[in-house]
Amino acid sequence: MESLSKGTVSLSQPVLLTPDVVKPRLHKLLILDVQNPKYATSTIPKARRLNVDILLKDIPKTQPILLTCLDGRLSFAAAKQLLKSGFRPVYVLKGGVLGWRQAGYTVQRISYSA
Repeated sequence: MESLSKGTVSLSQPVLLTPDVVKPRLHKLLILDVQNPKYATSTIPKARRLNVDILLKDIPKTQPILLTCLDGRLSFAAAKQLLKSGFRPVYVLKGGVLGWRQAGYTVQRISYSA
């Protein structure tokens, strides 16, 4: 798959992508939401919750991954860990769910089963 950003994909650092770059490419990415389930209320479309909806061991290491969280900080840290584990390419949604919403895109509510 071609690089989603203008430059090349980094092998050591996550690549930050803006919501406007991500939106038309949602179908090419596995979107993982790494928000703390105690506090998460919304996420971007197609997002799956890591270790809730999908396990890391079930993801091919060559699957393009976009990580998101509330504001991007937690997803950036998680992306570094994925890179250390050999996953490539790994992207981070700049600004997280808040940035996505601020760009004017819709979010979906997260519901947890008790």
